[in-house]
Amino acid sequence: MLNYPNYALMASNKHAQIRYKVLDDCFSNFRRKFYFDDLIERCNEALRELYGEEHTGIKTRTLRADISYIRDRAGEAGVEVEVKDDGNGYYYRYSEPDFSIFKRGLGEDDLAQLKETILMLQRFKGMPNFDWMSELVVKLEDKFNLRGVSRSVVGYDENKAYTGLDWFQDLFDAIINKCVLHVQYKTFTEMVYDWTIHPYYIKEYNNRWFLFGLNEEQHTIYNIPLDRIENLEQINKEYIPSDIDFETYLDDVVGVSVFPREKEPIRLQFSEHRFPYVLTKALHQSQRIVDFDNRIVEINVIPNNELEALILSFGRDVEVLSPASYREQIQSVIRESYEKYFPVQVDCTDDDYLCSVKQEDRV
Repeated sequence: MLNYPNYALMASNKHAQIRYKVLDDCFSNFRRKFYFDDLIERCNEALRELYGEEHTGIKTRTLRADISYIRDRAGEAGVEVEVKDDGNGYYYRYSEPDFSIFKRGLGEDDLAQLKETILMLQRFKGMPNFDWMSELVVKLEDKFNLRGVSRSVVGYDENKAYTGLDWFQDLFDAIINKCVLHVQYKTFTEMVYDWTIHPYYIKEYNNRWFLFGLNEEQHTIYNIPLDRIENLEQINKEYIPSDIDFETYLDDVVGVSVFPREKEPIRLQFSEHRFPYVLTKALHQSQRIVDFDNRIVEINVIPNNELEALILSFGRDVEVLSPASYREQIQSVIRESYEKYFPVQVDCTDDDYLCSVKQEDRV
């Protein structure tokens, strides 16, 4: 399945956006030769895939204009679109293998348009419900050096090795257009599943992206990490909409895992030097201070793996006070971890078969 990037700064015509991506892929592929007729067919295949068999396709004049456009874009990076004759006809490719016009930086025209967009966005700064706008504007200005600064002065938390974003555009389009997807999913243990997914929502958590949708085979809402998707394609099935408000769907959990159980109040006591941190950065939106002097807070959530990981990340600076069942769960995890560092030895005597457990001396 083709992955179509965001072309907002490249062209306004959606058909052209798709054709540019197809041609770019062909020109960078040195494993085979693409003649003029091949390029037309590839473009038409992509358009039919998106719009159906009724799409009439493009003509020679349109393709020549597209090639000219890409030649100009590649030329800005010092790369040519070469036309070679192998005796069977003329085929097209970039002068450098694996080059892509979509991997290069923004040109002067693009930057000018981006600056105009930022000026427009700045009008919303300070308005109610637009607090996020200030961060967005700063990030764009810093990312593209729009203030004339030669190097970045703002650092953002990101996972540069993350692969899940390859699917982002396809999933976004499927949600907007209400398309059903066949998703091939591989677990970390190499188990592969094939699911029919009705996509509804995309959420970022802890530098990973997750798709929320109805798993038709399991008849329930699944969250699917994008980096575990092996392949996806649109299928011709009736889309089942959802009445879930995904803006509030995750309000009762830490992270993205929602289990069919009731939320419960969890009380935590923090050390003196970590308590101020928790006050400035709440563990959850439900957090409230139960006892300020004794540094006890309470969150009302559905326990999940993300909550457990968050609590354990505080190490010795936190203690779960209640409920008793959740305290025992955390105790069990800490005990297992402790025994990995300080394993126990069992000494058995042959006379009375009595065993004594002796802890190894700490180093």
